[in-house]
Amino acid sequence: MGGRAAVLVAAAVSTAVALSGALVMRAETGASAPEAIAPGDRPAGASATSLTDPPDPEDLPSLGLQFHGTWNHYDARQRDKVLDRIEESGATWVRLDVGWAMLQPTPGPLDQGWGLPVVDEVMEQLRERDLKVLVMFWLTPTWASSEKDAFTAQYTSPDDPADYAAALGKVAQRWGDVVDAYEIWNEPNLEDFYHGTDPQTYVDLLCASYPVVRRADPSAEVVFGGLMYNDDDWLQRAYDAGAGGCFDVMSVHSYQAPADSPPSQNDAGEVWNLRNLDEVRDTMIENGDRLPVWITEFGWSVHDNESDTEPWRRGVDEETQSRYAAEALTLLGDQFPYVDLAFWYKDAVNVTNSDEHQQGYAMLDENLRPRRVWHTFRDLYGVSR
Repeated sequence: MGGRAAVLVAAAVSTAVALSGALVMRAETGASAPEAIAPGDRPAGASATSLTDPPDPEDLPSLGLQFHGTWNHYDARQRDKVLDRIEESGATWVRLDVGWAMLQPTPGPLDQGWGLPVVDEVMEQLRERDLKVLVMFWLTPTWASSEKDAFTAQYTSPDDPADYAAALGKVAQRWGDVVDAYEIWNEPNLEDFYHGTDPQTYVDLLCASYPVVRRADPSAEVVFGGLMYNDDDWLQRAYDAGAGGCFDVMSVHSYQAPADSPPSQNDAGEVWNLRNLDEVRDTMIENGDRLPVWITEFGWSVHDNESDTEPWRRGVDEETQSRYAAEALTLLGDQFPYVDLAFWYKDAVNVTNSDEHQQGYAMLDENLRPRRVWHTFRDLYGVSR
C-alpha cells in the first residue's frame, strides 16, 4: 500500500525521542517544581473543552502515559511530581523506555556504576505507586552489533538476538515485581529506529525474547513493538516471518496524518488513520490471533503552524488537543473494543529540547503544570467527579 513513504517521512515525528533518550546521561536540573493543583482548578477557558456528559470510564480503554523517567532532564524530585500528575490524571499505566545500551554498555553483568542505579531509582519510585508499568526495551550497545558507527548501532538489531533476550531477562528478573509488561523495541517498521525495518530480523528478536521473559516473569505480558501508524502490511509480513505465538499483545502508534486531523477522519485505507485499526485487527484474525491491541503512543501536538509546515508536523491549539483526545478515547471505546489500553504521548515538556512539535505533545508544560488535556483525562476517567 502507499503508506510506506509516509511512514518513512514521518520518522522525524519521533526522532527527538531517540536523540534524547538513546544514551541517557547523568540527571540535570530541568523544569521547576509545580504548584499544587486543586481537583477543580482549570486553566482559563478549559471549561470549553471539558466534557458535559462523559462516558462511563468502564466503556473506555484504560489510559496510560508515556513516562520518560530515565531521561537526563529529570531528577528524582521532578519524576515524583510528574508521576503525581500522571496518577491524578486518571491514568493507570506508564510506558517507560529503558535502553539496553544504558544498562549493559559492555558484555556481562548490568552496569553497576551508573546505568543500573538510575533505573533502580526510577523503579523504586514506581514501586511506591498504584501504577502499572510497561517497559519498552531497545537501543543496542556497540558490543552487540557489527555496525561500526556507535550512534547507528543503537538503532540496529543486535547480531545475535539471544544477547538482547538475555539482557531483557535480566531486566525482568530484577524489576519483575514492578513491571507488568515488556514491549520488544520501538517502531520496528520505521527506518530511523530499526535500520532495515526487516520483519524477519524483528521476528527473530521477538521470538528469542518471548520464552526468556516467560521464564523470568511468568505473569508479565510480552508486547509486540509498537508499529508506527496502523501498519497492517508490515504486520502481515511479520506474521509471514513467524511472529505468531511470540507475543501476548499487539501494539501500534495511532498518530493521524496530517497531524492536525481529527480522530474521526474517514479512512481510505491509509495506515496513518486511526480507523485503520480495523485493518490491523483483520490481519491478526486472519493469522489466528484474537489478542488484545494496545495503542502504545497516540496524541496531538500543540503549536502554531506556518504556511510551509509539513503535514506530519502540523500542530493544534490546546482546546483542539483536548477535544481530539476525548474524541479518540470515546471512539476507541465505541468502535474498537479490542483496544484495551491507550498511552498518551507524552508526559511533560523537556526543557532541554527545542523541537516545538515534540514538546507540544506533552500533557504537562515546562513548569510541570497541567495543560487542558490533563483536565480532559480527569473528566473522562472520573477522578474529579
